Amino acid sequence: MAESAIVFGSHTFSQAYEIIPKFCLTPRSTTAPLLRPATPSTSPSQHPINPTTTTTSRPFTSTMSTPSSAETMSFKDAIHLRRSIYALNKQSPIADTTIEEIVRTALKEVPSSFNSQSTRLVVLLKDDHDKFWDIVRDILKAHVPEDKWEYTGNRIKGFRGGYGTILFYEDPEPIKALQTKLPTYADKFPTWSEHTSAMHQYMLWTALEAEGFGCNLQHYNPLPDQKASAEWKIPLEWSLKAQLVFGGVEEGAREALKVKDEVPMAERLFVHGASS
Repeated sequence: MAESAIVFGSHTFSQAYEIIPKFCLTPRSTTAPLLRPATPSTSPSQHPINPTTTTTSRPFTSTMSTPSSAETMSFKDAIHLRRSIYALNKQSPIADTTIEEIVRTALKEVPSSFNSQSTRLVVLLKDDHDKFWDIVRDILKAHVPEDKWEYTGNRIKGFRGGYGTILFYEDPEPIKALQTKLPTYADKFPTWSEHTSAMHQYMLWTALEAEGFGCNLQHYNPLPDQKASAEWKIPLEWSLKAQLVFGGVEEGAREALKVKDEVPMAERLFVHGASS
């Protein structure tokens, strides 16, 4: 089976979902580049495209800008911008079709061990996004003690307040095929599959933040696995690895981010053989 994404909740699609094989990709529109420029006046904690968010009466909204095709954000700026943002709303700075294009790009360009292409992505937008977090909430409600529910419930409410969620799955079939074909590395392929998923997670997190979304990565699997499988017809054998929540950024949320604690670089980076 080709590496694929399943998209739910977008009104731009003629079907409830589409399976998107890796070879069915179209050139990206020149009016909506994947990465956009950071302006010189932008502060480090402020998003270069959407520094503030305007609340509207509609539960889900989408706005689009049309920068020229020459406008691009540097990779360094994009990775610097990526942070965990929890104060999200149901606004989208880009069209649903652009979200789909970004996911297609990840599936096309992110590498996998021995070209296994084992990653499967399920994109839940709008009501389908809400439905997923309702499933998680209902399951957790049955397990979390009542006196501890307020904190947990508020966290789930915050995730539900976003615009969409990407579910990251790994399909075991390509891994099994490689284990049979290359038995010398059989014990390594499951670990390399995790690496593949992690690269997709990082690429999409960075790309969506560069487009103006706030994101945070969650790991509520395996709690919702069976109900999600039934609701969106996801093969049960697929292994859910993570959930990337994204949405519009509430005003002041990015500016309020704390400076990250860092282990000294000298304890983490070792370079040998470089010219002075």
